[in-house]
Amino acid sequence: MSRVLKLAVLGGAAVTALAFAGNALAVQKLSVAQTATSLTIKVTQAQTDAQPAKITIYVPTGYSINTSAAPGTTIGTTSGSIFARDANIPLPLSGNVVVAPPDTNAPGCATGTHLAVWNLALSVAGQAINLPVHVDPTAGAEAALGAYKMVVCLAPADVPQGTPGRSPNGAQLLEANFTVNNVFQVPAAQSVWKAITTPYASGTGLPNLTGTVETRALASSGTLTLSARVTNKKKRTVRVSGKLTQGGAAVAGSQVRLVLNGAATKFTARTAASGAYSLVL
Repeated sequence: MSRVLKLAVLGGAAVTALAFAGNALAVQKLSVAQTATSLTIKVTQAQTDAQPAKITIYVPTGYSINTSAAPGTTIGTTSGSIFARDANIPLPLSGNVVVAPPDTNAPGCATGTHLAVWNLALSVAGQAINLPVHVDPTAGAEAALGAYKMVVCLAPADVPQGTPGRSPNGAQLLEANFTVNNVFQVPAAQSVWKAITTPYASGTGLPNLTGTVETRALASSGTLTLSARVTNKKKRTVRVSGKLTQGGAAVAGSQVRLVLNGAATKFTARTAASGAYSLVL
């Protein structure tokens, strides 16, 4: 029986440098990873950064969004971490991305009926947290930023305990990422994702508009080269090697996994700083 050998790798988007707009100390980052059937968005910031009041992520022109899934349908997964101010410790969080009714709105955030709402149904330290992602087409001046926008609003973390609307346990965002499956149709061309983040003013629970920052992520198709060389005929060992690039640049730290006859194997490797990888079979 012949064996089909394939290499599988997650096609990701490179994180670009932060574009500052009035907040020289912020270090928020945006990254996007995509395959033909899934898309992952990741937002990170330092513990010293202020809690975001509102994050608007713009989907570049050329993408289309499938919003046919009914409310209650699980379309992906979510994970990340927060800093719990009340306990003074970082905590992991995880959960599912679940379709919510289109008129679901976070308090004081996005109002009205949306094209779609995806609820990040999270669990942190045994406590459930629901974080709606409001999805809408852009219009007017916003159309220059992308075809769609995804809006997320967070509660303030550094106001006194007992303050109405305070985040549970004084939870402050460190990292959030979510993956949705069979939702986005990605274009072949390179594209730039943008995120506009407005933080809270320290200790007030009010948005600090002058601290708004823009972050960007570059998404493009990747290229994986492959070559094989017999290293020991008697032991029948083969070395498979190559390089992963995206937009012409080396992609470091990505996992390359060998697939045989359509099934994943234990043979994996991480790409080096140069994008190179090597497997011995």
